[in-house]
Amino acid sequence: MQIPDDFPREVAVASLSGAQPKVAVQLDADSGRYFNGPTAEDVQERYEVCEDLVIQLVAKCRSNRGTKYSHLSEPQILERLFAQLLGTSWGSRSEMAWVIRRTASDLAWPIPADAAVLKAMLGGRE
Repeated sequence: MQIPDDFPREVAVASLSGAQPKVAVQLDADSGRYFNGPTAEDVQERYEVCEDLVIQLVAKCRSNRGTKYSHLSEPQILERLFAQLLGTSWGSRSEMAWVIRRTASDLAWPIPADAAVLKAMLGGRE
C-alpha cells in the first residue's frame, strides 16, 4: 500500500529519567543503525488506521447528508467530525486533520475560502 506524501510522519517525543543527558533513538535491526523517528511499519500501521477512519467517515457523511446533517454546511459537518475525532485517542491532531482533509477530498467537498474556522482547525491547510 502506497502511503501519500502528505500523511504525517511524527517523531515520538520521549521522556527519559535521570540526571545525565540522553538521546531517545531506536535501533534498526536490519541495518544496525540508530535513528530518531517512526519506523516504516509504524507509519504503515498509523496510515491503515487513518485510512479506515476516512472510509467510515465518507460512508457516514454520504448516508447522513440528507437527514442528520441536512441543516449543516459541508464545512460545518467537517468541523463537527474533526472535533469529535480530537476527543478520541485514535491518533494525533495532525493525523486527524489529515483524515478530515482526505474525507473532504474523497467526498469532493471543497473547503471554501470563507470556512475560516475549519481552516484554522486544520492548521491553515486545505
